[in-house]
Amino acid sequence: MEQYRDLKQSKTLAQAVERLYEILQVLRSPKGCPWDRQQTIASFCKNLIEESYEYIDAYQTKDIDGCHEEIGDLMMVVTMLGMMHEEKEEITLKEMIDRTSRKLVRRHPHVFESASADHPEQVVKLWDSIKENVEGKKPTEDNFFHHVPKALPPLDRAGKIQKKAKRVGFDWDNLQGTINKLREELDELEQAVATQQKADIEEEIGDMLFSMVNVSRHLKVSSSLALHRTNEKFIRRFNRMRSALADQGIHLSETDLETMDNAWNQAKKDD
Repeated sequence: MEQYRDLKQSKTLAQAVERLYEILQVLRSPKGCPWDRQQTIASFCKNLIEESYEYIDAYQTKDIDGCHEEIGDLMMVVTMLGMMHEEKEEITLKEMIDRTSRKLVRRHPHVFESASADHPEQVVKLWDSIKENVEGKKPTEDNFFHHVPKALPPLDRAGKIQKKAKRVGFDWDNLQGTINKLREELDELEQAVATQQKADIEEEIGDMLFSMVNVSRHLKVSSSLALHRTNEKFIRRFNRMRSALADQGIHLSETDLETMDNAWNQAKKDD
């Protein structure tokens, strides 16, 4: 194990990737780490999402060093998952990478062959044609959205579903149509609230969220990233409000909403 202490900078990308692979092999070996040996595909795949959002956090806060670290962590997670499939003798990591390389070449005939696609919209149409007619990824007879992953976070999945529907012309012609639909869904939610039927209220909230994703999509904004950023903004302002009240000797559990709201508005101004 001594050869892994005080690691020096790799001379090539291939050497760096190979070293990462070797270190993960050691960790998964009988003499390696009990925690790493215990991990399975099911237990470890959630790290893909966590590390992805940690990278997004670093990027949005312009933490370049953090970006570098989180990209490395993502590579570690992907490599570890690939090794787990190797251990099950399903496919090797090399074969997975080769498969992706072939797919990239196949889906870019406008770069590697003689096909023509001068604009991003043309590229997307070309990709869709290759997926369906060359790779056989066509909708099933009973589910047009068969290839939209169910494991996607709901907001991201809604966006994928809407994009796929758009490709066959089922979409609003303009942004105003999506905004009008959002207002319509808000009215229906208010009607559902009046009935006090939980199932109806849940359905209308779902319809509103789906419509909000549609508005975001037409504005070319990621609804997931927008919500992620708002979550962080709320945390930042709430902590600032709490700190300001604490400086006045006021504890949140011992004050009223009006006092907190005034401190919140000040936190917004200071943000």
